[in-house]
Amino acid sequence: MVLVAKARCLEVSEFPSLRLLAAEISRQSRSSCDPHPDDPLSLWLCPRSVAAIRGIEVAVQRLLIDNRKFATLNDRGVNEASDLAAFFYVALFRTVKQLFQPFLTSNPTWVKRPRSFRSRLRPSGLAIRAAFRNNLLEMIPRQLPKASSGVRGEKIIGIASSESLPLPDGSANCVLGSPPYCTRIDYAVATSPELALLGYAHENGFDKLRRELIGTSTVPPVVPEVSQNLGKACLKFLGALSSHASKASSTYYYKNHVQYFVSIGKSLSEIRRVLKVGGRCILVAQDSYYKDLHNDLPTILTEMAAIRGLYLSSRSDFVLSRTMAGVNPGAQEYRESFSAVESVLIFEAKRPTHRSNR
Repeated sequence: MVLVAKARCLEVSEFPSLRLLAAEISRQSRSSCDPHPDDPLSLWLCPRSVAAIRGIEVAVQRLLIDNRKFATLNDRGVNEASDLAAFFYVALFRTVKQLFQPFLTSNPTWVKRPRSFRSRLRPSGLAIRAAFRNNLLEMIPRQLPKASSGVRGEKIIGIASSESLPLPDGSANCVLGSPPYCTRIDYAVATSPELALLGYAHENGFDKLRRELIGTSTVPPVVPEVSQNLGKACLKFLGALSSHASKASSTYYYKNHVQYFVSIGKSLSEIRRVLKVGGRCILVAQDSYYKDLHNDLPTILTEMAAIRGLYLSSRSDFVLSRTMAGVNPGAQEYRESFSAVESVLIFEAKRPTHRSNR
């Protein structure tokens, strides 16, 4: 996401040079490149295809990052990439995801693995370079937008846990975000092709990243402690989930949901800490169902935020007729409708009030 954000910040003045850079990257990418035997991409691709993709990446790094030494961005750090380099990485993301099409399922958030090495894909270097070029050309606007004449603000793009923001107290005027919905979507697996391109192997950061994500489908050996600061609506839902008759409700699914809500609570506490008094926090949330239990996440978030000094000033709801729940045929056993409500919640940070002892 850092690379996507950087690519979107690319100055209009850089656009005229994109085609020339693309041609030079294509020329240099034809040089031989010996991938590491344990390259994360080799899980899905044969060595020759991995070499072609890494050849493009090496050319991007030589021209736009470091012409002395190649290293994956997992090792180098994504912030080493300029906005211009990030633009070409996003084109490479799109290319890899396109190549992995045979391993994508009806669930768009899941990526399969080949059954054996023989089942790996074998696209030619010529086909990979052509796909990269086509994806890149699709990203370059045909009509260049006019450069802004106004003063642009400073941007800082980085990575941090929402449970521990690297910002001073009361330093932010506004927080805008969309926390992972409580639907057990495995975002690490969903983006595993892109993460593999960045150098995330299972023994080199992938599993750790997966477990740290809010909403992860993995559960810790010890469930976090449930407390009153989760709010009445959340506690009521967790109680109903724990006593649900379906398999693993009181074990895996209960732990998974507790982990999610505790992380959301910590994140809301951090948001309140960094917001100035009178600052606004704008979040997008969507309700969902566990079997037949309504998980009213917008209401739960509203209660949890109020406990932490973030008070709802506005809410706008939008009904979605198509949701991920409709993909799962097993869900039809519990309900007939699969619509959902997506809510834009606007909170205001208020000064804490201290009650008198009298």
